[in-house]
Amino acid sequence: MNMANDLVSKLSEDKIIIRRHSLRCISPDDGKYGATSAKLSGYLSAEAEWLSCVYVQKILLETRVEFGNAEQRHVDEVAEALKKIDPLNITLLEAQVTRHDQLAVIEEMGRFVSEETKALLHPGTTSYDILDTARSYLFRKAWNEVIKPEVSKSIKKLCDVAEESIDILQVGRTHLQDTSPVTFGLTISSYAARIANRLIVLDKSFSSLRGKVSGIVGTGASIDMVIGENTSIEFEKRALEKLGLKPDYTASQVVQKERLADVGHGLTTLMHVLGDFTNDIRILYSSAINEVTSRDNAERLGGSSADATKNNPVDYENISGTPAVVESGMRVLYEMIKSDLQRDLRGSKQARYQPQLMMAETYESFVRLNKILPQLSINEDVMERNLEPIRRNPSEAMVAILRGEGWIHPKYGIGHDFVKEMGKIAKKNGDKLLDISLKVPEFRELYYSLSEMKKGILEGKLEYYLGSADKRTRINIEYARSAITGQ
Repeated sequence: MNMANDLVSKLSEDKIIIRRHSLRCISPDDGKYGATSAKLSGYLSAEAEWLSCVYVQKILLETRVEFGNAEQRHVDEVAEALKKIDPLNITLLEAQVTRHDQLAVIEEMGRFVSEETKALLHPGTTSYDILDTARSYLFRKAWNEVIKPEVSKSIKKLCDVAEESIDILQVGRTHLQDTSPVTFGLTISSYAARIANRLIVLDKSFSSLRGKVSGIVGTGASIDMVIGENTSIEFEKRALEKLGLKPDYTASQVVQKERLADVGHGLTTLMHVLGDFTNDIRILYSSAINEVTSRDNAERLGGSSADATKNNPVDYENISGTPAVVESGMRVLYEMIKSDLQRDLRGSKQARYQPQLMMAETYESFVRLNKILPQLSINEDVMERNLEPIRRNPSEAMVAILRGEGWIHPKYGIGHDFVKEMGKIAKKNGDKLLDISLKVPEFRELYYSLSEMKKGILEGKLEYYLGSADKRTRINIEYARSAITGQ
């Protein structure tokens, strides 16, 4: 028996219980990625929801005090009760006693407060005044306190890589065909800026989430009956301000879900940009190109169960597969926009899943990215080797130069057509494009009239053919870093 592989025995009893439980979970966010997702459990879990509903009830009671129909001692009772509330007991109360989530919350709070205080809870509110408001509050906190910092960390790391590789030339590739060069720094900075742009979009979307304290059909009539005539709008505004939320004046019994769909759209586009980046790295990682690798994978090897020496881009492929998973949540979010008249139960079922799972998968991907980016290694010698055929055959650059000169060959026509014909001969004979072109008298005459820079480009000095890549890289980096700092 190989005792070295007995890893279970090295865990504490508590951890063994948790890990064995995770194996029985259906969602990979709990099972396979549970250790990573754990940081979100304080925001997106059932426990977090229960506790947040209790907290919203406390906020409503605090606001009642401001309107003169509750006393501070009632709030103090609830504040003390918060230390004793058991989310598990709320779950059991819902399943076995109340058959209703928010009634279970009130019954649990009632175990620790006086009947007088209990009677002041849920002041003309309906369950979704509490639950929709609690979710908006939790989602915003999850973004600001957990997910956004991880995305920001990725942006910073990408900017660092871009700055370090700002002068490294790489073959440009369009339609998977080699063409004129880019810099690796520009490539990476572009992704940093694109992710930063999505972060800004998500900041706006999460900050736009709304709450409601307007009663069963959204008129505020029940609030007026409890708090006082013509108080419902001001009561709602003050209560939600304490949670950092604004009222949804379009609400019926539920907060309308278009803004939640905006959050989902932001998460989906963010993940597709990230997936585009990781897929590009996956391609550059391939045996055929081999321009990047991962230092730790290269040292470890064994990424394949069949080929013990393969260096597979496992993490990049894992992230590349996640955008489709996140996007699938949009179907649910779009459906949540619909409601039969003031409310039906379809949205209640759907809201248990999204955007929570989308947020968890997004977070897991950026945690993974931040783990692997420091290991990204650029194979500069391979990049230079892959660039050599373009140095010998700078066809796109030659076309651009000839267009700039307005040059037309008497037989072959405009520059593009001339380069096409010369390129065929050069490739067939294995010669340099410039050498073949210089055999044509009309081109030779033009060539010697060109600036030294343009002649250098045609000779294969592609360092001259980078245009404003350096400036564009720095613009991207500045924009991306400003998104992180908010300046």
